[in-house]
Amino acid sequence: MKIRQMLVSPSKYNIKCPYSMTATRIVVHNTANDASANNEISYMINNNNEVSFHIAVDDKEAVQGIPFNRNAWHAGDGNGIGNRQGLSIEICYSKSGGDRFIKAEQNAAKLIAQLLKERGWGIDKVTKHQDYSNKYCPHRTLDMGWQRFLNMVRAEMGQAPQPTPAPTPSSDITGDITYQSYDNAKKQWLPEVVNDSDYAGNFGNSLGGLRAKSKYGEIKIQAHIIGKAKDDWLDWVSSKNYKKGNKTDGNSYAGLYGNKIDGIRIISTKGYVTYRVRLLNGKWLAWVDSRNANTGGANSYAGVYGKEIDAVQMK
Repeated sequence: MKIRQMLVSPSKYNIKCPYSMTATRIVVHNTANDASANNEISYMINNNNEVSFHIAVDDKEAVQGIPFNRNAWHAGDGNGIGNRQGLSIEICYSKSGGDRFIKAEQNAAKLIAQLLKERGWGIDKVTKHQDYSNKYCPHRTLDMGWQRFLNMVRAEMGQAPQPTPAPTPSSDITGDITYQSYDNAKKQWLPEVVNDSDYAGNFGNSLGGLRAKSKYGEIKIQAHIIGKAKDDWLDWVSSKNYKKGNKTDGNSYAGLYGNKIDGIRIISTKGYVTYRVRLLNGKWLAWVDSRNANTGGANSYAGVYGKEIDAVQMK
């Protein structure tokens, strides 16, 4: 399968692919949105987020954004073997699924078989994002059956298929995380975001509310607003009350309309959530692990007391 290159500028290597790499594996992802491969790569190479991947595949083509001899930030394992040794493949159109996703997945199987043959690798080199972090990704491919997808790759390599068990979601994963934020300046809820494919918020406008839900289990969010004592957090809000775009039910979101949020704390009943916030007109802070929520320390929440937040990202 032909791979069209649209490579990131070397001036952004320090953000997108700072390390040289000798690949030892392939890491499969689903994009969790409905953009084309061209648009996925264009967005990735043009923003300044430390999120990157080598190839996006849709129903028509494969587009490469990161050189194969450079690492990419995609597997959620920091400087682990996923990020530092994995060729990352994003399969497009997984949010809505349907014929476009089916074709994109078929093209991904062809592409992966090609990459394996070129390197003399076996099917054991094909891994999934989930293998390196708790994220339920590639979400739609997993829902449809991972062994099924590996058999698609095997077929492209001329190998016999393996038995395909029915997909059973893990009892200890969050699955996809859907969330949205309230823009104080615009006085409205912004569009929903899924995982870390984007972020919730508007740079330059303070955050006044946040709601989130996960595919599996329950997420709870607690917000802290400017002007309150450090130990005076608002009540926990449960994803059981999640109501997309709702402006009246105070139990459906964390925060208070018109008040500026300076801290977010999250817990999950299944798996865990990693999340970060961006300071108003500032920078993204470090990722926080929801398993630290009850420690009471600086790593138990995302934010800085007294500093407004304008964006949130979860995965």
